[in-house]
Amino acid sequence: MIYTTRNFNYWSSRGIPGPKPLPLLGNLFTNLLKPIPKVLLDNHKLYGKVYGTYMGSLPILNISDPQLVKQMNIRDFNVFIDRNDIDFVDPLQERSLFNMKANEWKNMRSIISPTFSSSKMRSMHPIVVDCVQRLDRYMEPKARNRETIETKKTMGCLTMDVIAACAFGTQIDTYDDQKPSEFVLNAQKVFAVGLRPLLFLAILSMGKRFLKLTGYKFTDPTVEKFFTQAIQSIIAKRKSSDVKQQQQQQQKPVDYLQLILDAKDKCMDTNDEELDVNGSSSTRSSSSSSNGVDDSSKEIYGQSDDTNDKTSNTNNNNKLIDITDTDVLASSYVFFVAGYETTGSLLSLLFYRLALDEDCQQKLFDEIRRLNGRYDYETIGKMSYLEACIAETLRLYNPAAYFTRIANQDYTIESIGLKIPKGMNVSFDIETLHHNPDYYPEPDCWKPDRFMPENRDRLVPYTYMPFGLGPRNCVAMRFALMETKTAVVYLVNKYHFYRTPETNLQPKPQIMQFLLNLKPLNIGIELRN
Repeated sequence: MIYTTRNFNYWSSRGIPGPKPLPLLGNLFTNLLKPIPKVLLDNHKLYGKVYGTYMGSLPILNISDPQLVKQMNIRDFNVFIDRNDIDFVDPLQERSLFNMKANEWKNMRSIISPTFSSSKMRSMHPIVVDCVQRLDRYMEPKARNRETIETKKTMGCLTMDVIAACAFGTQIDTYDDQKPSEFVLNAQKVFAVGLRPLLFLAILSMGKRFLKLTGYKFTDPTVEKFFTQAIQSIIAKRKSSDVKQQQQQQQKPVDYLQLILDAKDKCMDTNDEELDVNGSSSTRSSSSSSNGVDDSSKEIYGQSDDTNDKTSNTNNNNKLIDITDTDVLASSYVFFVAGYETTGSLLSLLFYRLALDEDCQQKLFDEIRRLNGRYDYETIGKMSYLEACIAETLRLYNPAAYFTRIANQDYTIESIGLKIPKGMNVSFDIETLHHNPDYYPEPDCWKPDRFMPENRDRLVPYTYMPFGLGPRNCVAMRFALMETKTAVVYLVNKYHFYRTPETNLQPKPQIMQFLLNLKPLNIGIELRN
């Protein structure tokens, strides 16, 4: 008992406020009682923009101050380059891009980033359209009968279909109501409500050695086994059929999986765009330029700012690195599960909000109709009201309530005179920033107009970060936005979404979830006249 409480005076001795911890769990016990977003909002009200908590006995600094967010994630990114220092005792977690450390992360990101270049996105857009049309065929009979749909389930089928097609060049049947897709079912298990993630953190808080001794995994082993076997099967099929040669002959985009396999085989080709070590890109040819397509997204979501990144010494683009079979599996696994959950959640909540707000849905429909059926990559990227609806949905229902970084050296926050020792975890509170009335008046209301071009100068910098911030932001941000815009344009043009007696008007996050997970959201669907 003494061992588990040995650090509990750490924050009080430094004059930093925070909630009282309990033996063994520290402050983790609150996540058994309340959803994480609620915990963060309550703590902010009680303790302010900077306060301390404990994961077990490990002190964690929590921050929701925009200036500190900028300072630590942009200016001093070199100090906070890593997300964590966890030894997951699990190769699929340890070797994923999300958890890789420093130089290994930079190298892997430089390999993966070409998947999301402007030219690749443009060439993948027709594939996304094909996936949306499959969803359309599934939804049409339901709309003719004015049935109720469960948005998360429906949109999850779409996002899994898109991932399989665009990232792995394969097609899976996700729309069979009688026999649900195993891909979807296993992806759902990763984010299902349960004690496993909290138990993992509780074991971790006792020490890395204890976690290694128990061999306890963050993710259900049966889920990892399914995706490992599925990915291995896709790779084997690809090698036997020489998909890369077919892609070149048919002028199809080189997908995510092929880029990693090429890097593993030391034949990486990034002629399409030149990438710096942070994954930012500078186009070599005019054919790859965005022509302003992504300008509105950059205004809202930002981009990697590496001007002061002390880690950016040279361009590593031509440096071939060792990629293992485990790296291929780990990167592919996280692409499957993360891409399924986050974009599926965004789409389901966006259609839910449109169903509740007829005026907003009509305004978006009018914007779509003005396109006269031209829904290409360039056109949908310039739709200001669609962009605003997506941005406001992400503000109100951000998939991740916070993100973490770990100090790789001693660091002092001069403004409050606090020294952060090497190895300390820092948590940046997205939920509080997105719901702070000082930055977003009436923060619990869905108001897309906040993000319209004429209102963007009112947005306070570094208070909005649905895809993270700085060089280590979400590598697939532009792809997720393109996928979302494509689905919304096609579906809102054809279908009207409306509330029904089954529609939950006050959805709340569930407990024991590290990504936003709401109870089922049911809405009605019908064909437009």
